[in-house]
This record gives sequence, structure tokens and C-alpha cells, in this order.
Amino acid sequence: MLDHQLIQRVLFPGEPDPRVLEVLAGVRDGGKRLSRHLGGESVIRALQRLLIFLGYSTFSGGSYAVDGDFGRGTNRGVAQFQVENNLPTAAGRDSLCYDCNYRTARKNITRIPDVEVDQATLDAMLEKVLQAAAGGQVTFGDADAALFHLNRIDSGRLLNCRQIFEQYWTAVIKAVNLMQETAGIDIAPAWVLAIIRQETAGVVRPRFEQHHLTKFNRAAPHEELAELRFRATSFGLGQVMGFNYRKVGAASARDMLYSPLDEQVLFVARFIAGKRRVVAKRDPSREDFRIMARYYNGPRYADHHYDESLATWFREFQEIGVDHD
Repeated sequence: MLDHQLIQRVLFPGEPDPRVLEVLAGVRDGGKRLSRHLGGESVIRALQRLLIFLGYSTFSGGSYAVDGDFGRGTNRGVAQFQVENNLPTAAGRDSLCYDCNYRTARKNITRIPDVEVDQATLDAMLEKVLQAAAGGQVTFGDADAALFHLNRIDSGRLLNCRQIFEQYWTAVIKAVNLMQETAGIDIAPAWVLAIIRQETAGVVRPRFEQHHLTKFNRAAPHEELAELRFRATSFGLGQVMGFNYRKVGAASARDMLYSPLDEQVLFVARFIAGKRRVVAKRDPSREDFRIMARYYNGPRYADHHYDESLATWFREFQEIGVDHD
């Protein structure tokens, strides 16, 4: 499978690295294993790309990122994959749902035992890549789109306002028109675009929240772990938490990641429609931005000046002319 074109596009942002392929072939042959103490930076980067493509976070804080370090976050991602796919592992559901809150989640991640990527795990990952791509169970439901966002995550190259406008303008107009037609809610397109710029800069990079998974598992210990993990993750261009899937009209939390572009933009529009009087405004006041910031980012929005940034992006999109098209 390592010579499959899609597999190589997932493993590498550019030309395949023969040395990495050699190591991975050794794992598939049963002679090598990858772990927190075995691998090498280039090999672990390829592993992290596999995990992200399959929907797993790689950092202890929950972000989806590629840095070549088989740290606690990548260890958790591998362990989650193993448990969810019934593979032999030192981890278990209890250790993956360890006791924590928002403040202690990162510190207590050490409660997840160290795991290894062995032959069975790597083979399962590679097979899942092909199955997920064929079944549309990847970002935007499309392998090429998923690879675009994966490569942007890998390189750290996000989109600016002009690029976001060019990439998503058509989908935004469809979304706001649909909200008007089906719900009678008027939404200024600049609000949707400003949220996308603020939350993701146009690159889908989910964020897993361990404390939410712990809470959800405590309430529903027999529910599918993967779905609970998706509910504990923020998804899409607007970083809407998975547990809001019903609010935005998705069939499940995982569908928030797999839905096509038009639906993902619509999810953002549906979410901000909760402040319908604010989002109808083409010339919002400072208080309007505070209201939206509190609604979208929580009561501590001012700690990182969320309202000010949102206002900046809104004005930028106005200058581009989104409300005068």
C-alpha cells in the first residue's frame, strides 16, 4: 500500500521520501515499530499526517499539527485509533477518558500509557485512508480538499482575507440566501467571512477538547467512543464544537467534518443566526462585536481581544466589497 498514489500524497506534502518509506516498510514487515522513543522526525511527520487525515489530533493541547515529535498528543491520537479500531494496545477507553477539567486536561494526559505503531496499527491506518477517501469520510467529504487543508496545516500557511473571499465567497452567498429563504433570517455575508477568518483563517484545523470527551464518556459510557470524540472536537471553517451538531443541522458530530463545503459554510451561518439581530447589520457597532464575541467565543473573549479582531476582519471584508456584490 505504501506505493499507492493517495497514500503517498497523505504521507508527504511533496515528493515521497525514500528513507521514510523504507522505515514504514520495516514497520509493515514487523521488524520495526514507532513510539515516543523510536521513529525519527521525518517518519513521525508522516505518521502525524496520517492521523490528521483520519481525523485525530496530534498535540497534547488538542490541535491538529505536524511537528515530527511523537509527543503525548500524537501518542493519544495513535491510542485513540487503536482503541476505536479494536487493535491491540496498552491503552483503553478508561485511560483515554481520564479524569480532568479544562485546566488539567493537558497535564493529566500522562495517564494515557505509551503505545506503539506496530504492523497491525500501520496496516489499519493505511487501509482506513483508502476506505475513508473512497467513502467521503474525510474533510469536506473529498480527498483532494482534505489534502489541501492537510498541506496547509503542515506548512502553516493560512489564508488571508482576499484568499478567503476568493475561496469561499460563492458558498457564503449560497448559505446566507438559504437562511433567508428557509428561516427568514437575514445575515450579512461579512459576518460569516469574518468568523471564518477569525476562527481558522480559511484552513480547516480541528481542535480536540479532552475535558469534553471525559464529560461525555461519563454521561454515556456505552456510546461509540469515536462519536463522543467528534462531539468533543471543534470542526469546520468556523470551529463549531461537535456537540452543536443538531444546532447547525448536521446528522452527527462526525458529519460536521465530512460534509461538503457548502454545508460547512451553512453550519457557520446557522450558528451565528443565534444572534439574528446582530448578524443582519451591515454597519455593526462596537457593542455588536462584543455580543458576537461573547456568543461565539465565550465570556472571556476580551482576554484575547476577540471582539476587536472580529471587527477588523469584518471591515476588511467590507472593503473587499462583499456586501456590495
